[in-house]
Amino acid sequence: MAWTREEAAHLLRRAGFGGSLSDVDALFPAGQLGAISQLLDFDATPDPVWDDPNPLALAEPTTSNWDARRNLVYKLIVSKRPLQAHLLWFWHGHFTTSIEETNATLMLRQMDTWRSFATGKFLDFLLAMYKDGAMLHYLDGDPNSKRDPNENFARENFELFTTGLGPYTETDVREAARAFTGYEVSGENVVTFNANDHDTGNKTILGQTGNWNGDDVMRIVFTRPETKRSICTKLYKFFVSERLNLVELNNLMRAWTLSNGNLRSVMQALLRSPGFWDPRNRGFLVKSGAQYAIGLVQRLGLTPDAALVGRMLDEMKQMGQSPFEPPNVAGYPAGIRLTGASMLLTRYHFAYHVIYEKNAAAVTALMTAGLPASPTRDQLVATLAERLGVVNLGANTRNAILDYIGTGAITSSNLQNRTLGTLYLLAASPEFQMI
Repeated sequence: MAWTREEAAHLLRRAGFGGSLSDVDALFPAGQLGAISQLLDFDATPDPVWDDPNPLALAEPTTSNWDARRNLVYKLIVSKRPLQAHLLWFWHGHFTTSIEETNATLMLRQMDTWRSFATGKFLDFLLAMYKDGAMLHYLDGDPNSKRDPNENFARENFELFTTGLGPYTETDVREAARAFTGYEVSGENVVTFNANDHDTGNKTILGQTGNWNGDDVMRIVFTRPETKRSICTKLYKFFVSERLNLVELNNLMRAWTLSNGNLRSVMQALLRSPGFWDPRNRGFLVKSGAQYAIGLVQRLGLTPDAALVGRMLDEMKQMGQSPFEPPNVAGYPAGIRLTGASMLLTRYHFAYHVIYEKNAAAVTALMTAGLPASPTRDQLVATLAERLGVVNLGANTRNAILDYIGTGAITSSNLQNRTLGTLYLLAASPEFQMI
């Protein structure tokens, strides 16, 4: 397939949250393979916002859950590493933790950890996960001791984080819980290992017997073929399509095997797969609340401030995805579950705010740059749809927008009004809810 500016935009919509028009312009000259490498090799790109503990100059950035969440969403918006930011969100939804059930300090530390492991070795990720302070709080790893083993984390580690349902039994859960004993989180949010609370007896986990500890459990589940399939499947469905292509899934699993579970190798295979670039897979996935809100702010070229990010938090919750506050350990809802009437109305409400009420003149100037002073209505709709990132604008939507614009001439006196109205209708269209 020919590499076009729209192909670069597609890559940013899927591998990132969408990015700005200038982000697309910057990525396009690299070509397809170069653009993929540029996104994957994100360590080469400075990303100063993540080094700033308080980029929004909030009152309590590391102790207030509200302020911590605002800073985190702000960082996702302005990050110079779109794939790393999107993978952070993906892994947060996989290794789920809620800030409301831990605290801001531990949650911020966890996000830095997840960010650092986003494309690393999955085994290293697993080894860090069960010792993570926020996770220890969230899934009761903190009180897990040899005197009273708590099975919560062990169960979710099998079911949701690694193998998935199938290979393990209740006995495996109980034995793994014993292996994970001994880690504690102090009142100062420091994770320590208390050897006196760790069970040193033999345990049998997935058919292997030994004096296993948490690291051993993670090595055992990492080597299981079910884990490889589960993680590769989840990545494919998130980034490519809910319609699983078994040939392409096998290619991802092959990349996993050859690289010993290196997530960068898996993501490279995914981003180069025919399915990722297949036009039939575009406009097929329902945008999450984060993808909708963050992508819209980026594409409109808005500079987020504390007020806007706070509003995003409130409205994303009504869209069915409260940032860093997932409803349960299974993570955030996805797909058709995000298209309820109230959720869609919240999207329309948010779109109205950012299009009309933040900086209407700047939005108009950005979106109409290069157009004739008096564009035709077809020119206006086609240009705004492309610049907003609408995939496959349908005839019904196009005709409805043309009816809104009317047959009168578009002039300098009504260009802003027509532009904002068209942008709003595009943002509210069925096509823009998809990616």
